[in-house]
Amino acid sequence: MMRGSNRTACLVAGLALLAGCGGVRVAPVTSLPSPLLEPEPVTIGVHYPEEFRNFIHSEERYQVKYEADLGGAHVAKLDRLLGAMFQQVLKVDDPAAGDSRVRFILVPRFEDYAFLTPRDVAGESYIVTVRYRIDVYSPDGQRLDGYVLTGYGRQKSGMMSGAEPLKLATERAMRDAAAKVATELLSQDTVKALLGRSVEAQLPVTSDPAPPAASDAGSTTDSGPDASDGG
Repeated sequence: MMRGSNRTACLVAGLALLAGCGGVRVAPVTSLPSPLLEPEPVTIGVHYPEEFRNFIHSEERYQVKYEADLGGAHVAKLDRLLGAMFQQVLKVDDPAAGDSRVRFILVPRFEDYAFLTPRDVAGESYIVTVRYRIDVYSPDGQRLDGYVLTGYGRQKSGMMSGAEPLKLATERAMRDAAAKVATELLSQDTVKALLGRSVEAQLPVTSDPAPPAASDAGSTTDSGPDASDGG
């Protein structure tokens, strides 16, 4: 028991030290390798809204200021991932205006970034959730569908400072979300239809960019966190 108490005391002392040093700043790395995938022989478009490209999460907890600069890393990660998934990916300025050169247009948006510190869970790990939405537009600018994908990451703090394990947990969450994009996006009925594959349902069409109603819950992709600790 004394050993656990000492460990908790060290974590609390570490957080206090971070508060006095300007807080915790996290910027995930962008130099991640491209996945080895067989690309679909089509050209698609992607549009990164300004709020996605420049997304920064800020909050204060236990008198410690946390800041996670996520936009740039996610743009770089998605560029590599989509470049591996499709033969050609073109940047589109306005998805609502459409683009006749592409089969469809993807528009990612952040839904949530959340984390738990060892103090929050009375444990040794930082736990991160990254959730974002990918809307699908037709070549003529109609919003057809949208999917919510969630990535989870966990990293033991060990002897590292608050910034490093939180950064590693964030990168794990990004990789988890990217893996779901790679494995689940092409299996969605709307995307399958746009790729010319046989599907049971017809393409949905909506001009409202808001998330789908409860009746569209089948378009939402989400799964639970990986129970394994990093490290």
